[in-house]
Amino acid sequence: MSVLHAGAHECQIRSAPVLVLPRLQRFSITLKRRQRAKIKIILALCQQSETSAVADVLLHMMFKRFFCNA
Repeated sequence: MSVLHAGAHECQIRSAPVLVLPRLQRFSITLKRRQRAKIKIILALCQQSETSAVADVLLHMMFKRFFCNA
């Protein structure tokens, strides 16, 4: 028997065991990747901005949107 991740189950496809993640967990992983990508873009914009005030506003908006409305 193979070791499974939490919430995953094994199914047989043509006699080959395949690890299948629940749909919600796959969606969660995709969402986290998208959030990380957005955060990287926002941080890059902050680094390019000429004033720290613009960077502060962007960071505040990012944290409010991604972490307070989770």
